[in-house]
Amino acid sequence: MPTRSSSRLAALLLLLAGPAGAHEAHDTGNGERLSIIGGIGLMSLHADDPYPRPRLPGVLEAGSPRADERRDGLDFAEIGLRARFTDQLQGYLKVGHHGGRDARNETEEAWLDGHAEPVADHRASLRAGRQLVPLGLLNPIHAHAWDFGIAPIALRAAVNESWRADGFKADWNFPGGWSAGLGAWRNQGFPGADAGGLKLVTARGGWRNDSLRIEAGYANVNADGRALLSTGNMGHTHSVPSCTRIASDRVCFFGTAQLLTLAARWQPAESPYWVGGEWWLKREDGRLDGINGNPGYTGTLNGGWLDAGWRPAPGWETILRVERTVARHDLVGANAGLVANQSGIADSGHALRAIGAVVQWRPAGGHRLAAEWHREQGGGPANNVYLLRYQFLFEKGVF
Repeated sequence: MPTRSSSRLAALLLLLAGPAGAHEAHDTGNGERLSIIGGIGLMSLHADDPYPRPRLPGVLEAGSPRADERRDGLDFAEIGLRARFTDQLQGYLKVGHHGGRDARNETEEAWLDGHAEPVADHRASLRAGRQLVPLGLLNPIHAHAWDFGIAPIALRAAVNESWRADGFKADWNFPGGWSAGLGAWRNQGFPGADAGGLKLVTARGGWRNDSLRIEAGYANVNADGRALLSTGNMGHTHSVPSCTRIASDRVCFFGTAQLLTLAARWQPAESPYWVGGEWWLKREDGRLDGINGNPGYTGTLNGGWLDAGWRPAPGWETILRVERTVARHDLVGANAGLVANQSGIADSGHALRAIGAVVQWRPAGGHRLAAEWHREQGGGPANNVYLLRYQFLFEKGVF
């Protein structure tokens, strides 16, 4: 139901969008050696029931239950630098502040990227530092630039909405639109654990032409000591609590997680219509260690989403999304039922479904206004979610 505060925010967004033509996003292809990047986002999030859900029903997550994030106000503010040291070497740094109940500052990306062309029609690149893990087509895009402000259920269940890590990735582009890559990472977030060393490895392969892009990915991560807390709540975070001790308020997973992704996007040349989607499969093997026992554990997560978009006029776009995700678990050992109940996975195997739609308008430069609606079902009453966003992103060359 609309509130006085949400109405005030909507008016503010329209006021900010009015003089959009006075700002102009910087084209990164103009050859500047150093550019300043930045942005700000405002939001108004409302729902019939608390959103997001504290726990996804039947899904083994980590950390504390999620806090209710319905509010009006600042979504994010970010600032950074992009440097081009040579034609083959560039660097990127971005720090951000996220608003809400658990307001925080964090270094979102910090990397160096170099490339070369060792043979004709081949391109090799190496990137080192903090970056988004190259799985699927959505995760490598920063969440502030997503078409939808609400993450797909499968992405929350698989990687806590987005996944970044500190490490290295090497890619090779072949003739004919083919590419492949490998990565090694020091992972600190879900679905892994905060552990030293390069305990996350990734591989990807893809193909693209003028209208179609296909991407496949694989990841294997050591998750020894990943903690799930059954008390308290907090906002979205990429960190995972410690399992240095077993207590009545936590269950610890010791094992490995493997992920497989398939993604595609098709948009015919000069067509206003496009379709895309992703499928995520996660398998975890190990044990769950809690105050009631330490049964052996195997879990699978199978889910994804389909998008259909239409661009009726310059700057305007409408997208429809449908989603489905299912988690299943197998625990073997003493007190397995008690551990499953404490972990929130005793009642699994039921599909979590959602449907959503967004209308977005980019009037000029880096301005964007977006209004979206989602309806989530599964594991309880259906919940209608409404989100209004305003964003302004810019990049300005210094020299």
